[in-house]
Amino acid sequence: MRRKCDTCLCRTCMVVCCDRKNCPGKKESCERYSGFRQLSISEQPSKPPYNSISRHSWQHYGISKNRYRQLTEYIHSGKYSDLYFQAAHAANETIAKYILLSVTQNKSYDVLRVKWELKEMERIPYCRTDFYGIRRYFYHIFDEKLKEIGK
Repeated sequence: MRRKCDTCLCRTCMVVCCDRKNCPGKKESCERYSGFRQLSISEQPSKPPYNSISRHSWQHYGISKNRYRQLTEYIHSGKYSDLYFQAAHAANETIAKYILLSVTQNKSYDVLRVKWELKEMERIPYCRTDFYGIRRYFYHIFDEKLKEIGK
């Protein structure tokens, strides 16, 4: 007996090892029944096409409002440009330039998106939630780098 796969939209089907109509007992007690087995092109489980983005809160990273203001002042002063450049690339290489643009010029995700709509820049490849999660992670890395030098 063949049944259509419920987990995908393709025509991949599932095979039942016994005929349900002619089975003398319940499926669990049937000798020939071995459950469903999905047929596929490759037997290896597929890896998801995306990487998990950390969306931790400020409290998770141990950054208070006062410390956030200090970090922002350090960024706007320009003294530690090498450190925040390294922190942005360590947080996420793909959107490091957008993170730097956001923190140095105090631009929100929405402002950057408007710039993309006006064709002034490329599209940010992450949604708002992921962007701000990566940005918080950037601040955490920058904070750690500043603590290493005693600030």
